[in-house]
This record gives sequence, C-alpha cells and structure tokens, in this order.
Amino acid sequence: MVKLRAIFSKSKESIYLSQIDMMGIFEKSFKRANIPFEYTKLPNSRPNIVFATQIEIGIESMGDIFEIVLIEKLPITYVIRELNKYLPASITILSAEYINLQEESIVSRVYASIYTIEICYTNEMIINKSIKDIEDLKKYYNAKMYEYLSQEFLLVIKKSEERMERIDIKPYIYDYSFLFDGKLQLTVQTTSEFKLNPDYLMIGFNEYISNEVQYIIRREKILFK
Repeated sequence: MVKLRAIFSKSKESIYLSQIDMMGIFEKSFKRANIPFEYTKLPNSRPNIVFATQIEIGIESMGDIFEIVLIEKLPITYVIRELNKYLPASITILSAEYINLQEESIVSRVYASIYTIEICYTNEMIINKSIKDIEDLKKYYNAKMYEYLSQEFLLVIKKSEERMERIDIKPYIYDYSFLFDGKLQLTVQTTSEFKLNPDYLMIGFNEYISNEVQYIIRREKILFK
C-alpha cells in the first residue's frame, strides 16, 4: 500500500459541493479509473481519504489537497490522467506525489491558507465612466481596504446556530498584500482550533465603508508544516 497526496482545483458548479459530496465524487472517480484504494476499518467503512481542510461553500479553490491510501503504486502521470478523465470538468487534479505511509495526516499539519479577493465592479458602478474614472475607483477601494486592514481591531459579527457574537479577526490574519492587478492576497489562520472564513473580512469591510460591494474569493494554496 502507498499514500498519495494530490493537489486539485475546484471551480464553477463544484464550489457548492460539500465535503461529503466531494468524497463521493472521488470514490466514484477512483473506481471508474480502476485505481484500487483502501477502505477504513470502521463499522461504516469508507474510502481511506482525507481532505487537508474543508473549504467554505461557494469559494473557488486552486490548491485544495487530499491524501488517500492506494493498494498499489502506479505511475503518478497515469493516476493524474486517469482520474481527470472521470472527474467532473470543474474538478481537476493539478499534481500528485507519493509520501511516506506513516507520515502524520495532513489534517493536523495545516496552519494557514492563502486567498485572493477581487472586488467586482458592476455595470452600475462603471457605466458612463472614463478609463481614468474606473482606475480611480479601483484605487479608492484599495485605499479603503488598506485603511480598514490597518486598524488595531477588526470586529465582525460571527453567526452560528447557537448564537451571534462580535469577534476580532485581526489576530487570525497573518499577512496581506495587494497584487499588481489590484486583488488582495490574504494569508489567514486555518487550524482545527480556528479557521478564518475570508467572507468575514469582506462583511466587515462592507460595514466599514457603508456599502455592499460584490467580490470573488479564491483559495490559492493551503500551507502545512
């Protein structure tokens, strides 16, 4: 037996799938690709597959990770090619490698995730505006975001089934920068103790500017030790 670690992307309609849905899709894809895998030895056995960390519903990802125990060691190029044949078009294996079977599960090793956030400029925001006006608008929102992130505290409302509370998300933001295309790149805590949903940041930002800007969030990479 061998352990396979794979990086995959998830986009379009697949961003609305739950982790249970994803497990079912991968199980079927491995079977159709005729790549035998191990099952757990629980009463309700399931594929011996784990995802590094769950991604929020509705967020695209370019760097999600799973690990699975295979019965036999097949060429990596073969595994990637065959799986991508049977996976939905919106899920793609980007790379894979074999790792030590005894290596600690990636689930306990994840500590952060890198996201990009892009503000969507709707027709209502840019209609009848010159190129300079649109560039000035983008600079304005970037300046306000920088101003927002520079605050000592970033208090946002966190909702759960049991209660609603205000929390400070500033300690969970490890790093941020603006890319050349104006997108915000954000590195945030992703652990079993606390995983910062980047939606919280944008909810707080909209409250800060007293506006409701639309945005797209994409997870670029999962960081682990």
